[in-house]
Amino acid sequence: MQRAAFTLYLIVLILSPLLFGAVHTYAYTTMFLVIILAGLLLVAHNIRKDIKHGVYQFTFQSTSLTYIFVFIIAFLIFQVILFPEFFIKMVSPEALIVEKKSLSASGVFESETTFRHWLSLSSYYYPVRGSLIRWIAYGLFFMGLTQVLNSRKRIEIAVFIILIIGCFEVLYGLIQTYTGSNHIWWFKNTSDPQAISGTYINRNHFAGLMEMCLILAAGYAAALEGRTKQRRLLSRHTTNLRARVSRYLSGEQRFNQRTLFIFLGVVMGIGLIFSASRGGMLSGAGAMLCMGLFFIFRKGHRRKGFIILFLFVVISVYALHIGADYPIGRFSYFDASFESRNRYTRKTLDMFEDYKITGVGIGNFQYAYPRYQAAEDTKTFLRYAHNDWAQFLAEAGIVGFCLLATGMIYYFYRTIQLWRKRSDPFAVCVGVVPLAAIAALAIHSYSDFNLHIPANCLMLAAVMAVGYSALHLGRRRGKETMHYRYHVMPLKYKGMVIVLLVLCLIAWTGLWTIRHFIAEASCNTVTNSTLNRDQHPALEEITNAIEWDKWNAQYWYKLARELMRMRNAQIGSLEEDEEEQRRYQMNIIRALEKAVQLTPLKAEYHLHLGWDYTFLWNNPDYHEKWLPAADLSMERAAYFTGNQNPYLHRMMGHYWVMRSKTIPPSKPDWGLAWSKACWHYKKSLSLESGHNRKKMEEEVRKHVWAYYPDEMFVKQAVE
Repeated sequence: MQRAAFTLYLIVLILSPLLFGAVHTYAYTTMFLVIILAGLLLVAHNIRKDIKHGVYQFTFQSTSLTYIFVFIIAFLIFQVILFPEFFIKMVSPEALIVEKKSLSASGVFESETTFRHWLSLSSYYYPVRGSLIRWIAYGLFFMGLTQVLNSRKRIEIAVFIILIIGCFEVLYGLIQTYTGSNHIWWFKNTSDPQAISGTYINRNHFAGLMEMCLILAAGYAAALEGRTKQRRLLSRHTTNLRARVSRYLSGEQRFNQRTLFIFLGVVMGIGLIFSASRGGMLSGAGAMLCMGLFFIFRKGHRRKGFIILFLFVVISVYALHIGADYPIGRFSYFDASFESRNRYTRKTLDMFEDYKITGVGIGNFQYAYPRYQAAEDTKTFLRYAHNDWAQFLAEAGIVGFCLLATGMIYYFYRTIQLWRKRSDPFAVCVGVVPLAAIAALAIHSYSDFNLHIPANCLMLAAVMAVGYSALHLGRRRGKETMHYRYHVMPLKYKGMVIVLLVLCLIAWTGLWTIRHFIAEASCNTVTNSTLNRDQHPALEEITNAIEWDKWNAQYWYKLARELMRMRNAQIGSLEEDEEEQRRYQMNIIRALEKAVQLTPLKAEYHLHLGWDYTFLWNNPDYHEKWLPAADLSMERAAYFTGNQNPYLHRMMGHYWVMRSKTIPPSKPDWGLAWSKACWHYKKSLSLESGHNRKKMEEEVRKHVWAYYPDEMFVKQAVE
């Protein structure tokens, strides 16, 4: 079973970078299911019968990352379970305000929602669930891979596979760029034709892979120095001519493994430079400095720093020889490029100030950020903050950040402690690689989001597993042994409970991975630039997606939009049948209210819901119920809109102009509605410029004139 699991893990390492970094649904679903299958094989392998006592036992490995794995799972669950309202108010007042805005504006469907006086800390369950699935998959991958890397041969196979994949990525990227095709398999990548990105769409994520591969190549090449010395020493004491001839014919003298891995490192160093990723180059240099310092502080290993220095000299000389003008020249735009990223970071920290203790919910950044977005970034949709440190702080708060920091400090402490005790060159050199790889991604994460790319997370987990296994690899009486710590539990009471929990966790992860994939196959909501997916699927496909995964608010929103399209297509026949018209409208409102209930963070959901309330104008309770509900929805939309989308402000301005006509001018509410309309119009115009501003102004003028054919009102709205 271990051999099968090891093969499955190698398949994951090979395929995840090749499938565009596994960022698309079909790719990460395949990777996660393979990891889950390997995990089930290892669980079955770890349940054995103790011959001495005649009982079955469950054995599982205890690693220095086990605690952080368990703590983050517990924290993710903590973010989505329901708490009493007073607890939410005490821990996260902003979360309580947002949760209140998810309640039905009309109150019609509120009776269908249970426990509304119990709320969660996260405003949107769906992305937190997705983060939990990924975290479990990464944890299973690391812990499973450490178990199967139980010999030097397997460790070296894993290293070789990783470095070959890294080399292929570089060569493939060079062919792309310098042949002018710029195709990644079937997909034409137009992001930056002068930079290489391998099979990744984003060159920065390709650079993240190169950082880890380069560090691994340097560490493994340094480890082989010890083996070379032993062979030379053996060769001096060997006088047997037959043995010398045999070694010569086997190629050991003609082919030096260390030279091969230095060459592989040079190739990946070239790839890192020609990715033109400034953050990647700086991170790679910082990681190599980190590794060099570790070697300097170890007596007997200091000269191995020369290998690293030699590696970088060769890379630099060769890169300059073939022409590195463009990659190096990008540093001249350092300030201009990082100004926008610093702005994203500042606004992300503003979000953190509102959700300081427990965060907005891991995975919720893209939904919560538009409210905080700067005016300079209008019409820019950000899925990530381009600073993983700030984003995690905003999503997890102080509690989550402290859990992560504590877990990583413990991991570093235990790793360095064990590293200092080892004297074997293989353990010393390969064992330090994970620390340098983490340092590289930690630096790069200040300006990018490599840790949101599944392939890079899996590669980091693999590098950490390789280093962990190398540190625990020993030799006793001429045989290799792994000095792992294991917990052995009889399958009675406590042991049975733990096994059931592990199996339930794996089964839950696999179930929701499959359900998510089937739902996305019917109705696409995850960004996928490599497949031409229909963004407006049929009603049957949307309802099928909802049946498989009802927690995705976008499915409900797309359902409402499709119902709107169908309503508009048969508007003539519906006008003759008021009951059918009302049924259509109530179904649209039901879908939009469900979307708002799942996530109140999306301003367009509130906006469309407010407008659709107004379509019930022929109902007897329109002014008493539906119009106030529309007002409330528009106020909620204004709360979440921010500076991202001038279109939303224009539509809210249109609404308040219409609303002002339903109020007698003598009442104070008329002035309030009109002032809201003017404010939204001016906000929308301030976010536009040039031709778009003129076009927006003309649309505002026409709409206001239709309700108030007076130049004075038009001027108030636009000037």
